[in-house]
Amino acid sequence: MSENLPFTPDTLARRWHCSSETIRQMVKRGDLRGFRVGRMFRIPYIEVMEHERCKSTLDDCAVDSASIGQIHQEDDGVISLRHAPERKQNQKPVRAT
Repeated sequence: MSENLPFTPDTLARRWHCSSETIRQMVKRGDLRGFRVGRMFRIPYIEVMEHERCKSTLDDCAVDSASIGQIHQEDDGVISLRHAPERKQNQKPVRAT
């Protein structure tokens, strides 16, 4: 019966291998249903199961990760990444005083 208890952001973060702040932001954005008990967030067990069923790990990684290059898929099914050149930061000229 204890497995059907609501998750805290910390316990769900450990399960999903992310930060508890990520879980809180998902609840605030409405990506994940949750409720408050005083100042604390709780995420219903059934909501976690539904979210895991609907979302694959690959989909979550693609949304959450940043890409610095372009993905090219060749006809034979091979995917290769091309590294984008690094941006140079603008350096302000040093003023003589």
